[in-house]
Amino acid sequence: MKLIKINAQNIDRMLAQHDADGGNEINESLGKLFASLSDEENKNEVSIKVAALNQLYSTSIQYIKPVVTKIVSEIKKNHSELGREGYLNLVDRISSVEWVSETTGKHHKRKNLSFASKYVHFLSERYTPIYDSYIWLVIVAYLKEKNMKINLSSPGSYSEFYRNFSKFKESYNLESYSNYQIDKFLWQYGKNILSEIMESEEVNLDKAKSIFKKRITRRSSKDALTRVA
Repeated sequence: MKLIKINAQNIDRMLAQHDADGGNEINESLGKLFASLSDEENKNEVSIKVAALNQLYSTSIQYIKPVVTKIVSEIKKNHSELGREGYLNLVDRISSVEWVSETTGKHHKRKNLSFASKYVHFLSERYTPIYDSYIWLVIVAYLKEKNMKINLSSPGSYSEFYRNFSKFKESYNLESYSNYQIDKFLWQYGKNILSEIMESEEVNLDKAKSIFKKRITRRSSKDALTRVA
């Protein structure tokens, strides 16, 4: 599998596609929502933001009440005092939720890493990059191109994801781009790759991700053999 070269032309092309598909418009609307409902200690305001993110980004949260409770307990109204490092740490703090079902009495636990990264992304005015499977697979593919050791498995924490996001940014000399721009590039390119696999192989999204992973692994193994030879 041949990845596109990381240069200004290709980055601009992916950003233009993201905009044409309505990505920027959605993000602008969510940014306005977070700016207007800015009290993180108000359960009603937080509930509206959680519901909007869950719907627009399909984060598969079926029961938002414990998510809202966790956010309210972890984030102060004046969250801007957290600073950049504070926002990064905040993702892991709100990603894990636990609750007892009001109907069955059973204890549940869930890790919403992708959702939490999206919530803090808008809370931090888009400084913190979003974690999702599209972005992660593309980062892994490019870091393996640089012969870096990285596991294809989903990261266990946001801090692990961000370390590798930063490695990608540094390795490809992308310091002139914002985290938000890089985030959009990675997501759009990942979407393009997976859409192409779904169409050419006539498979669903989950199968396309599996094929993408195999291609990354095969390429990495082939490169290793070439270096040994």
